[in-house]
Amino acid sequence: MNTEPTVNTDEFLKILSSELKSLPTLDLELCDLSNEIGLIVAKLVGTEKPLENEFKSGIAHGFDLVRREVKKARSTPS
Repeated sequence: MNTEPTVNTDEFLKILSSELKSLPTLDLELCDLSNEIGLIVAKLVGTEKPLENEFKSGIAHGFDLVRREVKKARSTPS
């Protein structure tokens, strides 16, 4: 049995879309977009610190993966 927290992606995207449409502008600063995503994730999975840390870890991992891809692409001769 999976004990890891899960998020229903359809529900997440529905809420995110609704929240973003209700904002006064479509041009968001990165911190504002991150805040909206954090609010939704916390509402869906809970506000316990270990969940927050897991979420932050996942975001950091995504950034790291992109950095590696960019570095690899830049070092590969054309």
